[in-house]
Order: sequence, then C-alpha cells, then structure tokens
Amino acid sequence: MKNPFERHLRRRSLRLHGVQRVRSLVAFVVLCVAGSGVALATETPLAASQLVERQQVGQAPLLLDVRRADEYRDGHIAGALNIPVEQLGSRAGVLGIPRDREIVVYCVSGRRAARAQETLQSLGYNHVRLLDGSLNAWRQQQLPLVREGSADPAPSH
Repeated sequence: MKNPFERHLRRRSLRLHGVQRVRSLVAFVVLCVAGSGVALATETPLAASQLVERQQVGQAPLLLDVRRADEYRDGHIAGALNIPVEQLGSRAGVLGIPRDREIVVYCVSGRRAARAQETLQSLGYNHVRLLDGSLNAWRQQQLPLVREGSADPAPSH
C-alpha cells in the first residue's frame, strides 16, 4: 500500500489530467462549432440604418417581430413577420425559409428578441441576428412604422 503522500500525489495527478481533458474537449467543441458555420449568440446585431439600406435595395433579411399581436398591429417595421416569442418554438415552421437564411429578430427592448434568437438557433437556424437596439432604437431614429389597417407608414413616435 502506498503512503498517504503518494496517494495524494496520485489523486492530484488524476485531477489535473481530468482538467486537461475537459479543456481539450471544450477547445474541440469550440473549433467544431466555429468551423461548421453555426452562428453563435454573439453574432453582430444589425443596425437600423443597415436594415433600411438593405430594404431599399431589395436585399433585406427575413425580419421577425416577436412581440404580441396587439403590439405588432400598433406599429411594426415594414416587411416584418409576427410570431410572438412564446409561440416561436411551435410555429417556426411557418417561416418557410432555409435554415441558413439570415433572420433579423426584434421586439421593443431586445429581451424577447434575444430569447427568440436562442430558440431559433436551437431549432437549427444558423444565421440569426438581433436588430441593434430593437424597436426602441428604430423609434429613436424616427424611422417609419406600419400600422395594421393603414396603407401608409405611421410616424414612429
């Protein structure tokens, strides 16, 4: 039988070996995700001005408003599809787009949009971005909103 000091050294060696294996596994997973093209939650948000420019040249991403239906009717960004964040997991199939197509998500402040981004990524959508500042930033820049039942964009304030 080994003395207590040798047992201590053996246990310490095993712990260090285990830590190294975990570090190696984490590094491997990070490299696999990065190399696969899977978007991480840290993908750069899209600025409102960039969205407007892309809309003007016909290159807009799928724009997803994840607020409640009544909030959407009161004013949304032109071209936005409305699926409340609470329903997104069960209704994501209505998006009808390839899972690698760019989706930009917004709500009022960005909290629900961040939840929606996580949900969409967990469902395999790998290019999901937030609208930088969400609707609060859009309104602050006095960009137009569409109101349901209205043919003309409404003022954003």
